[in-house]
Amino acid sequence: MIYSISGTLLLLNYFITIIVSIVVALGLKLPLLPDKPRRFSWTKSAIFPTTIIAMGLLAFCFSINFYYLYDGKLLAVLMGIIAAIFVQYLFNYVFPDIPNSKGDMGE
Repeated sequence: MIYSISGTLLLLNYFITIIVSIVVALGLKLPLLPDKPRRFSWTKSAIFPTTIIAMGLLAFCFSINFYYLYDGKLLAVLMGIIAAIFVQYLFNYVFPDIPNSKGDMGE
């Protein structure tokens, strides 16, 4: 059975997962914004990559037609929580730091 939701519910679910992931990440003591200069900063924060990972997990679940309960709202909350926990505790193990990430450009 193919079950689909409308575009407004889809946007609402993305908004829910963004808000939940930011709130949980701030609760886990991640900074809101990365270090300055932000262009060359590889530090993890509540804005990036937490929200991007949360939206990606939710998009993956929606692409395989897995909505769970309440038209995906409960799934959006769970993906926000999982993404924040992943970025806080597992992000550096899955994506280790690059050797020249300090911005010194080998000088």
